[in-house]
Amino acid sequence: FTIPPCIMTCLDNFLQLGNDDFSSNDFICGITAYDEVARVGLNGACSYSWMILRLFKCLFDKDNIMSNITHLEEDEKTAECLDGDSESLQRKRDREGVLALLEEGIYHPMKLQDELPIGAFLPIFEAVCRCRQDPPQIVSSINSWSPAAYDLIGRNDLAELLSLRLSPMEQRPNPTSSGSDYSKIDELITSADNDKDGLLAIEEFSATIFPDDNRVREAARLLRSSRPIFLRVPRPVELSDHDYERKKQEKLSVLCHRSISLCLGRGMLTMGTHHALSAEQLVIPEIVLAGRVPPANGTLALDTSSYPPNFRVWPEFHNGVAAGLRLSSAMGAKNHERTITRTWIKYNKPVTPQQSDNAAGNNSSSQIPPNYAHGGFLMALGLRGHLSLLTATDLTDYLTQGTITTTVGIFLGMAANKRGTCDPATSKMLCLHIPSLLPSSFIPMELASTVQASAVAGIGLLYQGSSHRLMTEFLLNEIGKHPIKDQSNNDREGFSLLCGLSLGMVNLQKGTSTVCGLEDLRIEERLHKYISGGAEISDSRRQKGVTDAAISASHESGRNSRVYEANAINRDITAPGATVALGLIYIKSHNKSVATSLVLPDTHFQLDYVRPDLLALRVISRSLIFWNDVEPTPEWIDSMVPRVVKSSIEFMKNAARRAASFGQMDDHDQVYPEIYSGKGDATDFDPQAVRQAKSFIVAGACFSLGLRYAGTANRAAGSAIFERIIWFLELRDNKDIVTLTQRPDTCTLTTCLCTAAMSLAMVMAGTGDLDSFRLFRAIRWRCDEDTLYGTHMTLGAAIGLLFLGGGKYTLGNSPGDIAMLITSFYPHYPVLSSDNQYHLQALRHLYALAVHKRILEAVDVDNADKVCIPIELSLAKSNESIEVTTPYLLANDSDFAEIRLKSDRYYPVVINFADFNVQGNISTLYVKRKAGHLDFLQDPNALSSVSTTVESDGGESFLKSIKFFSNDAILSSFAKYFCNPQYKIDDTSFEADVSFEKLCNDIAHECMKEEKTEILPLYLKLFRFIDGISKKNNIKIQNIWDARLLRSYVEMKGRMDDAYFGLVNLLSRQLIALVCESVDKTFQDFGVDETALLSLDNYDGMTRKEGTTPKRIVECFLVWCQ
Repeated sequence: FTIPPCIMTCLDNFLQLGNDDFSSNDFICGITAYDEVARVGLNGACSYSWMILRLFKCLFDKDNIMSNITHLEEDEKTAECLDGDSESLQRKRDREGVLALLEEGIYHPMKLQDELPIGAFLPIFEAVCRCRQDPPQIVSSINSWSPAAYDLIGRNDLAELLSLRLSPMEQRPNPTSSGSDYSKIDELITSADNDKDGLLAIEEFSATIFPDDNRVREAARLLRSSRPIFLRVPRPVELSDHDYERKKQEKLSVLCHRSISLCLGRGMLTMGTHHALSAEQLVIPEIVLAGRVPPANGTLALDTSSYPPNFRVWPEFHNGVAAGLRLSSAMGAKNHERTITRTWIKYNKPVTPQQSDNAAGNNSSSQIPPNYAHGGFLMALGLRGHLSLLTATDLTDYLTQGTITTTVGIFLGMAANKRGTCDPATSKMLCLHIPSLLPSSFIPMELASTVQASAVAGIGLLYQGSSHRLMTEFLLNEIGKHPIKDQSNNDREGFSLLCGLSLGMVNLQKGTSTVCGLEDLRIEERLHKYISGGAEISDSRRQKGVTDAAISASHESGRNSRVYEANAINRDITAPGATVALGLIYIKSHNKSVATSLVLPDTHFQLDYVRPDLLALRVISRSLIFWNDVEPTPEWIDSMVPRVVKSSIEFMKNAARRAASFGQMDDHDQVYPEIYSGKGDATDFDPQAVRQAKSFIVAGACFSLGLRYAGTANRAAGSAIFERIIWFLELRDNKDIVTLTQRPDTCTLTTCLCTAAMSLAMVMAGTGDLDSFRLFRAIRWRCDEDTLYGTHMTLGAAIGLLFLGGGKYTLGNSPGDIAMLITSFYPHYPVLSSDNQYHLQALRHLYALAVHKRILEAVDVDNADKVCIPIELSLAKSNESIEVTTPYLLANDSDFAEIRLKSDRYYPVVINFADFNVQGNISTLYVKRKAGHLDFLQDPNALSSVSTTVESDGGESFLKSIKFFSNDAILSSFAKYFCNPQYKIDDTSFEADVSFEKLCNDIAHECMKEEKTEILPLYLKLFRFIDGISKKNNIKIQNIWDARLLRSYVEMKGRMDDAYFGLVNLLSRQLIALVCESVDKTFQDFGVDETALLSLDNYDGMTRKEGTTPKRIVECFLVWCQ
């Protein structure tokens, strides 16, 4: 080398670039010297020198002088940006410097603090801090940053967000992945929750979603069945004790009738809110059939001696499903995070009556009743994706030793768990319990109708969307199958309906294109025949010449002695299933020719030949076919009503008004003969049929709106349904003659009212809409002997659906989701708790397969706590935006372009929805809180920030404030040992300085306020340097070089005059100016300046003389003055 290279001179020259006083000759002694070294290559001993040069080149080499240190593609691209904006150029250089740190193996900037001089470390760390304040957006391009880059700049919140887009093998450990989102709350509440139903935990969690009122607490109160019911029965004076007790039992019986129906709604409310522990069983809460009588609050048990023995079978099943649905879904859990295993499921298996008999011998007093709730628990495991962990032997044990509810739970749970997979093992298990699929050589088995129905429903789930020919042909035949034995006519309506539903699932949305291999089945023609009725003679029989007599003779031995249908189709049995099947097969197809089979009657003659409730199903199926034509308006609902029905209703209303004006009696039964005494076609109709037709058509239109806009929170759709619910309530409660003229029978009105309520709940699912909740609470207020079990169940389910998962989930509206919603909320409700005639009660829980997590929650990445943060959502199709607060439920049709944090307490986060599917992937928005601030729950009005409350006066209060506002370990340790008067500093240089403690307090306060606790060691080094140089005992060339680099860096920032460059100032200019002033004063005290040095003739001889300036001082001055 002509000139020995100096690393400090080279770094100083980098900082001098752009200085007018900096000549090109200065390059030779600095940058160019190391440029020559770079051509040869530096050895391992100089690796840090190489790294520092590379970083300074990325940050400050604007003219690309060191052309040989270009290891990053971004370094070459930087020169192309010289003509651009200086702010954007420096931002790009800072980001290139961060990537260079990663390539050098530096994953935390504090690693450089102890190994680099202060003057070299500060520019690099300020670049990192500028990137922390203004990081690059998370994008889907290949040039996007990695999670390690965001971790390097201290933005681990963005690193967690970015890891959500990676594959499972590349993902980082998730700070909130251990357990469900409710795990912390669940652990705190479990010990205090004596009911074990999960409602207390949901109240605590939903306080962040609905912080302004107690709507969730009220919903939990309405759906709780694990506590004694408040029973207040007024006692007249003349009533005897015996009659009073009987009256209390009657009132308690009515209330318990509602209590046992609430489990369906409770399962919706508490879905996915429990974190199971591998060493603990899941406790299924008990349904309490007792009352709490004031004023002593004594408990009065319900007398069940007059009840049928099976009145608690299906309520207990629903109770087990509700308990199991509290578990987290297996879809979002990784294998190493699973706590629900095969062992845990078997650990929860109750003791069967057979096992108890074997254990107790002949002692019958130790027998335990059958556990019907466990069957529901198994079904819930399947709905949540856990039941497939059981082996074939485990399933065999359950099927052979369990109850009917256990069998039903296994069938539906396994089918739901294997939905759409056509799993052979599950298919064999289901087919063995369907007599029509067994060979004739098999010995016929006596199977309960509910078991056969659940097996058929399982076939539909298992083969969903497969168009399996065998199953399609089997289900198509089963819809119109005639009863053969006396036992097979039980629950025929429900079995035929399930065959139609399953047929629609197997061929879901296959009507848009003909499925190869199914043309000869003539599915549409046969379904039309099932809907319209008539004789049934297959083509195969005609070809073979088989007569009806021969057919009758062949089945003489198996003929049903109760039902005789000859060779005709009983459309009362076949029409519901066929109607729904046709709608599911041709969903969203807009096929007008198929829809003609579902046209509504347009004459009174045709209206008399169609059962009124089938009109609702026709409206629903037509809406499925003409999916895009469904409009969320009251006018669309009215357009569904045929003209003949409208005109008849209008005629009856006008006749009622005329009768009222003539002074007729208010009793509508006496008014009717006067109204309908006319003759002719206009008045020759059945008024009750017209009333029922309009009610069911309106209810079917509301249900169609509920399906079309399920989970969207569409205000227009909700308002249209809301108006119809009010109309049904007026028909039920008003007593004026016009209303009485339109009122159908009570059963029809109740069914339509429940259907409309469930439709509104589907639209507003998970939103907790207050107006809808008030309406549902008002509807359920009536509780008397005339209110059916199914009415209580539906209204409770509507409330639970409105608060689905505590406001965390909503419903989907894909074809598969729609099929599940129709199956679950089919508009025919049970009369009794044991009623499965028209619809299998266990299917009411299949809504869980249509539930999707749409909640957008903000989680503090440092402590994994959920926080409330204002965010801004930009609409995709307009320039508008909405401001909401997390947690926020994203509807199905949410069309947002960008999400942006709107809070100064947290670091900025901007996410483009085009790069991240927020509905699917980012249900958790990781955020990072700035030091010196509290979250919005602790400080909603920003009255307790560090700038307004914390004073740097020292003492215990100051230490407590630091712990309150920051969880930084470095700051806490510094405050403990340097700001606490209880600890004494052993360093003699500061012993006599009484202001050192105040100085440390000021430093700690500033570092916490400005979020720069990493530079606390730099402050101590600089003040130690100032103290030492003022005492003339700590003058070293290394310290002078640090001061020179700091001076050059501050001067460069002053020349830049850039807002971005001034975004971060870790060390104030006043402090650096104080350092420079201390150095200049020290040299003045020694009498060293440029004039004195120029007058020296013999420098070596002069420095050896006694009493002259030490050589070390002269060398330091030469470094300081360049």
